[in-house]
Amino acid sequence: MNKYSHLKRDFKQLKAEVRELPGATEYLDSPEVAVGQMILARQLELGYTQQQLADLADVPLEDIKVIQAGLVHSNFGCDIQPDSLSKVFKALKIIGVQPIIDEQAATSMLG
Repeated sequence: MNKYSHLKRDFKQLKAEVRELPGATEYLDSPEVAVGQMILARQLELGYTQQQLADLADVPLEDIKVIQAGLVHSNFGCDIQPDSLSKVFKALKIIGVQPIIDEQAATSMLG
């Protein structure tokens, strides 16, 4: 067990507790959050900071923050430039998106 393993456990516990809040599960399981997580993962894989990604994509840093937080839905009142998402995808060389279906999450949403 490494010296940071407790952080992973604590984070998992925090995520479970947050999901109990009203509306949290719907937000965390939203397509906007999934896209934001995918972009963040690719950014980290390439070793870019948010500012470097913003510069590379030629979009405002605030747009990167909004996209990665999953707040691009109109319900959140955060506006991004109309072409920011496509510029970010292009900068990160994200060509095709292959969704991974979580059957358990999908069936729990049904009912």
